[in-house]
Amino acid sequence: MKSFYPLKSYLLLLLVLFSPVVLRAQDKGALPAKNLSLLPGFKAELIYTVPKEEQGSWVVLTKDDKGRLYASDQKDKGLYRITVTQSAGGSKATVEKVLVDLSGAMGLKWAFGGLYVHVGGKGLFKLTDSNGDDRLDKIDQQPGAVGGGEHGNHAVELTEDGKQLYVIAGNHTNLMEDYTSRVQSWDEDLLLPRQWDARGHARGRKAPGGWVTRYDTNKRTYEVYTIGFRNEYDIALNRNGDLFTYDADMEWDMGMPWYRPTRINQVVSGADYGWRSGSGKWPNYYEDSLPPVVEIGPGSPTGLTAGTGAKFPAKYQDAIFGLDWTFGTIYAIHLQADGAGYKGTKEVFVAGAPLPVTDAVIGDDGAMYFTIGGRGAQSALYRVTYNGDESTEASGSKPDAHSSLAQTLRRNLEAYHGKKVSYAVDEAWPHLGSKDRFIRNAARVAIESQPVSEWRGKVISEKIPQIKITGAVALARSGEAADREPLVKSLLELEPTGLEKGQLLGLLRAYALTFIRLGKPDEGERQKLIAELDPLLPSKDGDVNTELIRVLVYLDAPSVAGKAMALINHPSKPEVPEWGDLIKRNASYGGTIAKMLENPAPLREMNYAFMLRNLRHGWTIEQRKQYFTFLNGVAKNYQGGASFPGFLENIREEALGNCSDVERKAVASITGENFNPVPDFEIKPAKGPGKVWDQGAAVAATRGGHLRKSDFESGRNLFHAIGCAACHRFDGMGGAIGPDLTSVRNKFDVPYMIESIIEPSKVISDQYGSSVVTLKNGEVLSGLVVEDGDVLTVYSADVKAEGKKVKRGEVVSIKESEISQMPPSLINMLNPQELADLMGYLMSGGNRKAKVYK
Repeated sequence: MKSFYPLKSYLLLLLVLFSPVVLRAQDKGALPAKNLSLLPGFKAELIYTVPKEEQGSWVVLTKDDKGRLYASDQKDKGLYRITVTQSAGGSKATVEKVLVDLSGAMGLKWAFGGLYVHVGGKGLFKLTDSNGDDRLDKIDQQPGAVGGGEHGNHAVELTEDGKQLYVIAGNHTNLMEDYTSRVQSWDEDLLLPRQWDARGHARGRKAPGGWVTRYDTNKRTYEVYTIGFRNEYDIALNRNGDLFTYDADMEWDMGMPWYRPTRINQVVSGADYGWRSGSGKWPNYYEDSLPPVVEIGPGSPTGLTAGTGAKFPAKYQDAIFGLDWTFGTIYAIHLQADGAGYKGTKEVFVAGAPLPVTDAVIGDDGAMYFTIGGRGAQSALYRVTYNGDESTEASGSKPDAHSSLAQTLRRNLEAYHGKKVSYAVDEAWPHLGSKDRFIRNAARVAIESQPVSEWRGKVISEKIPQIKITGAVALARSGEAADREPLVKSLLELEPTGLEKGQLLGLLRAYALTFIRLGKPDEGERQKLIAELDPLLPSKDGDVNTELIRVLVYLDAPSVAGKAMALINHPSKPEVPEWGDLIKRNASYGGTIAKMLENPAPLREMNYAFMLRNLRHGWTIEQRKQYFTFLNGVAKNYQGGASFPGFLENIREEALGNCSDVERKAVASITGENFNPVPDFEIKPAKGPGKVWDQGAAVAATRGGHLRKSDFESGRNLFHAIGCAACHRFDGMGGAIGPDLTSVRNKFDVPYMIESIIEPSKVISDQYGSSVVTLKNGEVLSGLVVEDGDVLTVYSADVKAEGKKVKRGEVVSIKESEISQMPPSLINMLNPQELADLMGYLMSGGNRKAKVYK
């Protein structure tokens, strides 16, 4: 049973000291232009202050074919057309309301003779002038997605060829019903279990995350172009016709290893940028993903626009400009072609406080126009011009010859994405070995777009390491279960010590994807894989250590706990990001971040500990003590975002659940846990009357209000009364044959749990699956196999029976069983209220005051 323990005391202190900051712009009127921070030679004018009660708070901006601007209120105050004129006294804005019943747009684009309006919760519309009076009065709804809120429908932009539209949305927006896709076969693709956000944000949201599509306005069809963003609000094409976006961070993740700062990404065909909810975010080095152009830091990205057409010095004509609402900053992102991709540097172009910038556009007059507003803040329109000494003649800069050729090759390969072309495999195959990740990615997606039968054999027989590795990633993502054995055998032929860092990381990702998509390795494969990979740990490279630990934990390698703990006990020097100037621009929000930067957490070692939480075997008592001491130290000494304390608590909880009873008692002085698996209350039988529950009825009985009204005490009793506790432990009580369910709420939702109870054999945990064990004397045992050195204990489905111990030398074979140890339909003895009570208890983590009851 739980008690007050040191880690929790530290976490409660963190919750008090570092509670989340609710971001709202300070409403003190529009900041005067003279108070803006500008680069030398640039000038700003405040040309219009938006009357909030009449016109709302503007969050999006575009221009029409006559150079007039259009803006939209975030809520219900409508759309507005703005005509800007200049005189000796300065700029003047004339504002007219567009007389159509549309508002709340987060994407506007003038194209094909009308204004496209992307509205959250409603969809995409085209406004046109039906009678030639120069007024938009006709609404034509287009097909599309209807995601609402700030993670919903976002920008609309012309494609580089001017023939279609890019239409984008954030990670809380489902794709439209009908689409084709250049991105092939997306999934979560996480080798080890994720933890959902400790405060519940984006719980249950899965791939594709934020997405970019191409919309054919004539055929009215969509094609998925790129996925894996968190909440990209805007997109922009640079002078070279390449597309970019400014993706959001998840600020609550700060202080955790998976925090990803806001960043500029090149939006390329077929790519997956790896946003996954909670702890699941992919590292930048994954072979099936791509790196950012530049990382900015914490913030709230809003608008993005290219400098093309600006009467600015060439450097700024070639830049793209990213707007950060939180820190009141417009960044100039200076792009440098880097092969088929780009690298970038950031420069503060405009800054102010408060300056909640929302969108920007380059006007026909060569000036930059930008708006402030959002979340009900005072809105205004500014104009930025250049009057310095540098030339403002149109820039003619182009990529260097090497990059130009690489980008042409990338685009040629992208032409095969999502299309079956007879010669595509021959054309793309050699480029799987390119040193350029953007070319490799384009080639892999081209290969994945073709029938697997045309190229699976080429992967197996390939001799060039990089081509084999990239091809293996493609086959793991596109193949079937029968491909696992030959693919693993083929990869084992590689000599990992002879691989470059990127190739070794690619190999480890290929193994992970093979196990995720094609099935876990059999015992013989597992032993060979451990023999190959275990000697590589530790490596001198932190990224390699991370992926070795990930794969070796999955393989249940005997030595990974000791090797990983040695790395944790001798931590590397933390990398401190250069965010000092940024955070000064928002004193309330930046102050919390400053405290984290002053004493940065050991992120790499925390990630090792996060992965080790899944490991049941191979620990010594001393290593267990070191592990929980490390977690206590992190909680006591470091700070993070709003979810930092909850993540640490959940890591501790899951790690305890994978300890043996002996280990839990041994670490009790560190964890403060009064461990006793025997219930200290009377167990009463279920009242019923029961019924044969199916998935639909059971989910309906536990939806929303039913769980909030569920009873903790009843749920706890039922967990023991109907037999769950015979195998499973929860809140420190129950058996240890099956997985500890205390932390199940961090990984699964109620419908998934119900399905697992009704059909326990549908998905069986790697760690707790049943096996058929054949002995040399002909005896066959079936059940859960627990290894302890040379002794195996087989627990049968009879929970009252003792496990049978056999020596490994007596075993002929161990084969995976497709039948779960858990009997189906345990909940059939429960009435609807009892079912809700049980599921509420499982979602509570043993906490009577859990969110599920509120």
